[in-house]
Amino acid sequence: MRGMKIVTGFVFLLLCSPVLPSSHQESTWRGNPLRVSPFQRSLRSLPPFLGRGIDPRPATKGVSPLGYPDERFPMASRGAYSRSSTGRSRSSVTAGDIVKRFIQAVGGSELVNVGTEKRTGTLIRGVSGAVPFEMISEASGKWYYHQVFAYGDGVSYGFDGGQAWIQDTEGTSGLPPQKWLELTLLLDIQAPLKLKSLFPRMTLKGPEKIGQKEAVVLSAVSGEGFGTELAFDGATGLLLRAGDLFFEDYRDVGKVKRPFLVLFGKDSGPNPLRLKMQVSEIRQDIDVNESVFMRPACSLRPVPPLFYKLRKEVPVGQESLEACVGVYQSNSDPNVLYTVTTQGPHLMIERTGWGTRVEIRPESETDYFMRFLHRDFHFVKDAAGRVMGLEMGTDRAQKAKKIK
Repeated sequence: MRGMKIVTGFVFLLLCSPVLPSSHQESTWRGNPLRVSPFQRSLRSLPPFLGRGIDPRPATKGVSPLGYPDERFPMASRGAYSRSSTGRSRSSVTAGDIVKRFIQAVGGSELVNVGTEKRTGTLIRGVSGAVPFEMISEASGKWYYHQVFAYGDGVSYGFDGGQAWIQDTEGTSGLPPQKWLELTLLLDIQAPLKLKSLFPRMTLKGPEKIGQKEAVVLSAVSGEGFGTELAFDGATGLLLRAGDLFFEDYRDVGKVKRPFLVLFGKDSGPNPLRLKMQVSEIRQDIDVNESVFMRPACSLRPVPPLFYKLRKEVPVGQESLEACVGVYQSNSDPNVLYTVTTQGPHLMIERTGWGTRVEIRPESETDYFMRFLHRDFHFVKDAAGRVMGLEMGTDRAQKAKKIK
């Protein structure tokens, strides 16, 4: 079985590492890793969210303990699937019963009456701004996703019923089957009806607490050998989690239910690093041009930047940098600390949860910015000229007091 896992620190990379390899190579259905163009901080760079350490096999030579050799697009060689001894449930309820209940919870037979669907909304990247997205799907299983970035570049994904593809500002390429599977769960309007075909092997794993909700978890394995977990609300039957994708805010849309909020990753609390896909509108049975699902022959054209603004870095003396050094505690959450240090003539900052330091560059002795991102840092001085606090964001709404 091929395990799937969130890549540690991925969301941080979305926020802080926009310069990625500038070329990309064709990816076939056998899964050669894709490279991405600069600023493609997008679903192309999303790690596999459909699983986290559920592969019961021991690590083998040349394969990571998670069961795959590549961090970005894990495409491990196929292996025999084996369940752990705790994977079975003695309950009389079967995995098939759980899936049937989910189908009924989201509309049952009414799902087949939805011909087309268009969803629009925003992908919220922590506190760095929200970027728009558009999803178009039809009952045949075809789907399309498009997103624009803060810098004006974008990315599109599509599936024409036979071929899955990705398009960005450098061109187009094929999409590996694991990514197709993940996006199909998100985009296919009849995905609930297809769960058994997407994951032919499903077994009861046991209960799980998701927030305040009691859930029942299934271990699921796709036809390609990808393993994940599916967690369903014990009270309503709704799907709450697929791997590290969390579905919330189910609402009635016509005669079916759709989640209006998808969360990426397992970060809890007021952690601004967690990604949120917020749907604002869903329209059904609209006219759709079939060409939108077909693989394009050209690259995407950039559009005017949404958030990016020109910055002017100024030289600042070492003494001014050292004055900013310290530990700052968030006013809104005492568990969140910002640690500011120097590294030679550079000022560095690390936030609780990041796991690494990032350089912030000076626009003045007290105003700094994070390169490539719409992130501002202002150090607050008292009447004596001592730095006493830190304010963040263009509106300086996020505040932290200096405690060390």
